[in-house]
Amino acid sequence: MVLDTLANSDARALHRVACITGVQPLLLTLDVRDGAALDRVFAEHAIEAVVHLAGLKAVGESVADPVAYYDVNLAGTLALVQAMGRAGLRTLVFSSSATVYGDAQRSPIAETAPYAAVNPYGRTKAMVENVLADLAHADARWGIACLRYFNPIGAHESGLLGERPHGPPNNLMPYISQVAAGEREYLVVHGADYATIDGTGVRDYVHVMDVAEGTWPRCAT
Repeated sequence: MVLDTLANSDARALHRVACITGVQPLLLTLDVRDGAALDRVFAEHAIEAVVHLAGLKAVGESVADPVAYYDVNLAGTLALVQAMGRAGLRTLVFSSSATVYGDAQRSPIAETAPYAAVNPYGRTKAMVENVLADLAHADARWGIACLRYFNPIGAHESGLLGERPHGPPNNLMPYISQVAAGEREYLVVHGADYATIDGTGVRDYVHVMDVAEGTWPRCAT
């Protein structure tokens, strides 16, 4: 089952999931901040666990409109865990982000590195992690995992599933794909004074299928 506002996604992706897995996921269009709607979903369906991916994720947009990010990412998570608690559902995997570390000075970054987020998006993720840690500490019945993804990119090996956001992409790979498909004339590379061989930025990435398997192993295909 998938709950989504479809604000930056396409319902047709679930038909492609069905082609890959042989299972057609049920789609319910609702907002994670709507506690009453969540109550109805948890009452009407036998749900064992929640993978919480709902949120806004563009760094630049979070700087321009921080209130929206605190509303969706922080208030949305609060509404979700409150509804889960009312339903007696206490297993949660939260999609956090490596942005909680900020501009780390060492690589690889240890999981124990301190929070140092430098933008509203990263701060919302750090705040949610703290909320969930306090919740788990207060009530041992909760089982919570926070996964800090580092720049997920890629697509399913079938080519059926990939990233196709509404409007300008927030990530690199859709830009590359759109240039390759002739939808954009060229790829803009920002920065020329980094401490790298050619002066351009270098980043580490993780493939989306590794993210899927790490998030929920029995659901990855």
